Amino acid sequence: MVDVELLSQLLQNEWVIKVIWIVVTIVAARIAIKLFSPIVRKFDELVESVELSEQTHKLIERVIKYGIWVIALLVILEILGLKGTITTALAGAGVAGIAIGFAAKDTLSNMISGLFLYMDKPFKIGETIEINGKKGKVVDIQLRKTIIKGFDNKLIIIPNSETANSMIINYSREPIRRVEVPIGIAYEADLEKATKIILNIIKKDPDFLDEPKPSVVVTGFGDFSVNLEARAWIKNENFLDKKVKLMKKIKVAFDKNGIEIPYPKRVLVKERKRK
Repeated sequence: MVDVELLSQLLQNEWVIKVIWIVVTIVAARIAIKLFSPIVRKFDELVESVELSEQTHKLIERVIKYGIWVIALLVILEILGLKGTITTALAGAGVAGIAIGFAAKDTLSNMISGLFLYMDKPFKIGETIEINGKKGKVVDIQLRKTIIKGFDNKLIIIPNSETANSMIINYSREPIRRVEVPIGIAYEADLEKATKIILNIIKKDPDFLDEPKPSVVVTGFGDFSVNLEARAWIKNENFLDKKVKLMKKIKVAFDKNGIEIPYPKRVLVKERKRK
């Protein structure tokens, strides 16, 4: 049985009422986040003219989430009667504010850089990029950091200030890419024959494009080889797989046609002692 008298006394206690309202505020905030976050996506589906990228969806969802929590915090402060006290304390904390500002300058720099990344859109979620030698697929773009997944399945977290001040290579933005395969052949090998073999391999593969035309160029003369580079254009999504297969096909074809791919050789000369 519930003690009605005890319950009545508790409900008359000012702090008990405040705790109840705080709990209600937190629960309401959680429910509001769950209700409002999917609204942007549903609105995007309903209105065909509005096409928002994945990172824009995520940014709006985070803004909604943080905004609701800020409102909830202000309501809780009002319930506790601390809103005016905290405002006065913040107004008198000029020196502390400066110190905190210096301590948080890196965080603020990352957040400002994150806003510029959202506006400039040098890359999107799902695209393959390279930042300062770190290569992978973009998993998430947050206000403070960009997260990419490397080809070895490692997550790489890069502060947005570093991203904004670095050279960014976007491998996914354009629909086609050029496959470049460096090859070295012996000086004694038939250069024209090697070129024809490579071009025939490329032309027989339907995944490689006829335009722009494939080519084989001489890029230099090494200590042991004439350095060539096979160049062919392909749809972006097939890039990595086709590059590996092309290298294998060239090696097999060269072996069949007696075209040597040289490697460094060392000759040891042993001097005989005179009797």
